[in-house]
Amino acid sequence: MSQYEFEGSNEGDWDDAGDLAWNESDWQVFLRNSDKEVVRFMTAYNQVKEQDDRLDAAASLMGWHRDDWSSTDELEFDENDLPVLKPLDPEEINSMDPYTIHRHPIYITSNALFSYLRASWEQLMRKNNHPTSPDLVWGYSVSLSDAEKHCIMAANCLDLGDFLLAVCHFKKAHSALNESMRINHLFLHHSRKKLASYFKETNMRMHDLREIWLRVMNDCRR
Repeated sequence: MSQYEFEGSNEGDWDDAGDLAWNESDWQVFLRNSDKEVVRFMTAYNQVKEQDDRLDAAASLMGWHRDDWSSTDELEFDENDLPVLKPLDPEEINSMDPYTIHRHPIYITSNALFSYLRASWEQLMRKNNHPTSPDLVWGYSVSLSDAEKHCIMAANCLDLGDFLLAVCHFKKAHSALNESMRINHLFLHHSRKKLASYFKETNMRMHDLREIWLRVMNDCRR
């Protein structure tokens, strides 16, 4: 949980504030709410997926602004204003959710889109009468996992203000996702109609992942 500094406070004040810390049950509730945000983005995305500006439309439904994606704007405070800041009441602090990476738009969007890619592939292959090469399956799984891993690492770097390191992770994610896209088109299925629908939906989400990353990378380089 983030620490809050008040005017006139000292280290001893926090010794009596142990009841402000979250317990395991609180964090379990927080994680469930985080999962709900991922589902909420999935719902918003599906509502607008036929639109050319679906990413902006989905972000608008989520209540996000453009600056929320990269968080590259730093807050500036006037030192003369600091003494007049009003301290927060302990009860008000207790009612506040802590900020973690789970609330970052990059984490939410990547979690949602990668979850769809995994689930749709599993559904396609579950009743596939066409034999599938184990090498293709392994290559697709590894590349998709690498893309998601570097995407989450990039989101964490954005949160910490390491913007150029985030760019490096996004580039690795981009490379891994390109490999996933290449392998994805090598899969076969006994139903051409089902395969065509699968390619359409997965291609759209993979390209949207890359679009999000490219936008944030451009912001980070400014």
